[in-house]
Amino acid sequence: MKEIITDKVVWFDIVNPQEEELQAIQNELKLPTFIIDELRIPSSRDKMKISDQYAFIILFFPMWNEQTKTSEAEELDIIMDKKHLVTIRYSKKLEPLNEFLSRCEGSSKSACAAMLGDTTYKTFYSIMKELLEFSNRQLKHIEQKIVSLEDKIFSGPISNNLIFETLEVKRDLLDFKRIYLGLHSCLNSFEYRGTLLWGEEVKIYLFDLKYDNEKVWNSIEHFTNLLSSLESSMYALIDNKINSLTRIYTILSFITWPTLLIISWYQTNVKYLPFIGIPFDAYIVVLIAFIPSILIYIYLKRKKLL
Repeated sequence: MKEIITDKVVWFDIVNPQEEELQAIQNELKLPTFIIDELRIPSSRDKMKISDQYAFIILFFPMWNEQTKTSEAEELDIIMDKKHLVTIRYSKKLEPLNEFLSRCEGSSKSACAAMLGDTTYKTFYSIMKELLEFSNRQLKHIEQKIVSLEDKIFSGPISNNLIFETLEVKRDLLDFKRIYLGLHSCLNSFEYRGTLLWGEEVKIYLFDLKYDNEKVWNSIEHFTNLLSSLESSMYALIDNKINSLTRIYTILSFITWPTLLIISWYQTNVKYLPFIGIPFDAYIVVLIAFIPSILIYIYLKRKKLL
């Protein structure tokens, strides 16, 4: 457990909480037992409990996983009263929180106090600004992937690799949106419920967080619509290619059908066939077989169907 202590705020950061750490937090903040029970194991969903004594929030942030090539949920539990703020997590993958904590530890006491503010809601505000900005930066990477897909779709042939690449980006974006949905709802409701603990003075900070939250959510919606349009365009190009090939095969079948019919007729086991036995009979049969196909080709060409 790490401690950042200023004259106004005490910040505890705990990674993989142990029982003695949880008991120390419960005694320090005088928390109800059900909150400590919630913290013993990772949660499965976002949650918020606020009273005039404390605020308990469970949030999930999307984090890129290089191995699975998609976004995964990273849990952050936050407990606050008017003096203390506790962040509890079950891994060290929340990079912006690690960086913010390192900056506080490496700064002078006055600089650290300026970063954390003089109330716990300002500390919460600073931490959430870092996390939301990080989410925005992650979306920039998704935007770059979408722009790259757009160039590939409209500048060259559509390969299987391009289709799979599109599906990977779509999977990443949908996972990001699924994870962020709970965070988006919690932060929106926190704008109104946060006044239970801190009063009306906190509203301007929570409204600013809501604004940043909506910016991230609007970007997610925009990229979702953009990727959906690109995917539709890609499949339209594929359908157009398939239709073109089908048209070519249909025309070829129509043109060659009379030739194949005549050749097949001469392969039947009958006693008498025209032109068989006369000089150059093979050449005559081939010529007769190709004449209908040539006439059909000329007709289609004049009608501009080819």
